[in-house]
Amino acid sequence: MTSNGGTSSRGSGRPGSRSNGAHGGGLGTTVGQNVRAERERLGISVRELARRLGVSASFLSQFELGQSKAAVNTLFAIASELNLSLDELLGSSVDTGRDGGPSPARPRVLDKQDAAEFEEYLTLQNGVRWKRLADTPPDHHVQFLLTEYDPGSDSAPGDSPQQHPGDDYGYVLEGSLTVEVDGDERTLSAGEAIHLRGDVPHRLRNTTDQLVRAVWFVVG
Repeated sequence: MTSNGGTSSRGSGRPGSRSNGAHGGGLGTTVGQNVRAERERLGISVRELARRLGVSASFLSQFELGQSKAAVNTLFAIASELNLSLDELLGSSVDTGRDGGPSPARPRVLDKQDAAEFEEYLTLQNGVRWKRLADTPPDHHVQFLLTEYDPGSDSAPGDSPQQHPGDDYGYVLEGSLTVEVDGDERTLSAGEAIHLRGDVPHRLRNTTDQLVRAVWFVVG
């Protein structure tokens, strides 16, 4: 679980407004649409972005259409190349103040109608799923996520640990999550927490035969 902490403008032309919220195609489609919109805004071709990411152009095209799943490390590589933060990538639905300033300080409590917006999981490659738990303002640069790891899942397959700006704060709800940080491994059991620096190579795996669930605050 990681975050891209690139500093980018939050103008109306960027992904992340309510109009980019989840639709019938699910969160995967929304993320793909956000990637495509920003890629086109920057004038980068599918073939060029695929070259930078080390993936095929056909895979990237299918991902933008919501027809292919990305690994966690690939997703954050996309965000890094496009200078998108995690809230922009996932399509945060909170508007900033009318003058473009900070969001109002009044807390927002999600009712049953609001909660429907957060029912969708983003299904990634290798058995990892994310679900947003709160509508966090884009100018806060933080996401509150529930993550699930199927048995054998790996956030960075192919021995390619993630490395990026930002900080991750995780708490394991159930199961045992193997965390590899700069080559060193430790196992977190239910009730244990960890802080990860994004600039240090890391990887999250479920090496057990049981589902793992964890909550993450992704800051950056």
